[in-house]
Amino acid sequence: MLASTSTSSRRSRTRTRRTVARAALGLAALATVTSAAQFEPPNDQVLLGFWFDSAQPYSDTPSAINNNLGFNVPVFQMAQAIPLPPFDWVTGAGGPAPENQIEKSATDAAVFLTVYPVDGFQTVTDDDFIALGKQILDYQVNLNRTVFLRYAPEMQGTWMKYGMQPQAFNQSWHDMYTLVKSVAPETIMVWAPNTPQGYPYGQQGTQYNALSAVDKALLDTNNNGQLDAGDDALAPYYPGDDVVDWIGLSIYYKGIPSDTQNTIQPNGYCANVISGTNPESGDAITPWYGPYCDQKPDKACMFAEAGAAYHVNDAGTATQAALQQAWLKDCVTNSSMLDAFPRIKLYMQFEYEKTETANNGQDDLRDYRLLNVTDVRQELAADLQSLGTRFSWAQSRAPPTSISSPGAPAATNSAGTSIIQAITATTRPRPTTFPSLFGSTSDGTQRAEWAELGIMVAAGVVGAWTVMRTL
Repeated sequence: MLASTSTSSRRSRTRTRRTVARAALGLAALATVTSAAQFEPPNDQVLLGFWFDSAQPYSDTPSAINNNLGFNVPVFQMAQAIPLPPFDWVTGAGGPAPENQIEKSATDAAVFLTVYPVDGFQTVTDDDFIALGKQILDYQVNLNRTVFLRYAPEMQGTWMKYGMQPQAFNQSWHDMYTLVKSVAPETIMVWAPNTPQGYPYGQQGTQYNALSAVDKALLDTNNNGQLDAGDDALAPYYPGDDVVDWIGLSIYYKGIPSDTQNTIQPNGYCANVISGTNPESGDAITPWYGPYCDQKPDKACMFAEAGAAYHVNDAGTATQAALQQAWLKDCVTNSSMLDAFPRIKLYMQFEYEKTETANNGQDDLRDYRLLNVTDVRQELAADLQSLGTRFSWAQSRAPPTSISSPGAPAATNSAGTSIIQAITATTRPRPTTFPSLFGSTSDGTQRAEWAELGIMVAAGVVGAWTVMRTL
């Protein structure tokens, strides 16, 4: 286990794994020259994915989202911790992400799995990464799904326990990449930092001073002896082109000038943010699209989590419909935006309502959902319809009855192999048997469940008969 090995031993193993992985990738590069990312949608097509909140009282599901939107969403986000906590049979907490909800949608949507090392990188072992790889391989082979893996996102901020640790992040990322890919090589690795707006997020004081000398040097990219807005918000955390497949960004509109009041966003808000201009002040910020999307043709980009916040407790004049329709028109369904930034291939909508801490330190209830307000939902559906085939959707397919299948398509960049084909390929039969607690299971698993039930019933009958004899 990693926790019981020495630091030097760990680094030695990591260097060896990294060398092997890079050598293999180098040979692959000699064999084929790529111009697209792994499973990238073809031509000018893009994908619209959704986060969904399955917790009470929302109980949202992929099926409900598809029904409300009127389209079959091609990518759904789920989250879990690493190390993976055991499933609590009383509370329902812990365990792997609820992939069975995607199965119930009866579509071939891809899995977008976000994994948080919630207690810090030092708690994650090699065995944890191997277990994660096996979980993903099951999704790919037995459930025939494309899988995006977003590991340790928003790594620049201390709102994450693992945040603001560039050296540890890069070490853990390489460990994760090598071990997960060794088990599930078709996994799409997504590196996804937070927006550079507001960087360094107020962390330039005590938090920066508490860092190691190595981390301080890594973060002080302009070499002025301090952490400030002139430092690069992204580069210290980028693990390298050879260990990244897609590049994401967390980008939201939460209000200008106040992040607790409902105001309509300025035109060009998203374009400015990703190009290196703060929409509020006009000051330069670290550009994302140019260095990480336009200049990396073998990578595809995405808004890994995105949305406009409606402040529920603000009695301002801007309605939720007006605020979120402006977001859609500016950042998602704007054909000019899509044309100007063609390397953005996936937009992941954060379909949540949640309480967050505002800049003034107060709690603020924010509703990012697009589908719970009729006007916004209708606007989104109409926009998508007007764009024709620009957005690509998942196809219907029956939930599985057997966990056996020929497996997911090969992860290549050759012509004709794309995420569209990967997530629409299906060879699974229509279900004919009952679902288990974990969704539809194989016939063999169901026979085992019946056998276990029979044993329990028989044991109960024998026990009752024994008790009756003694009365």
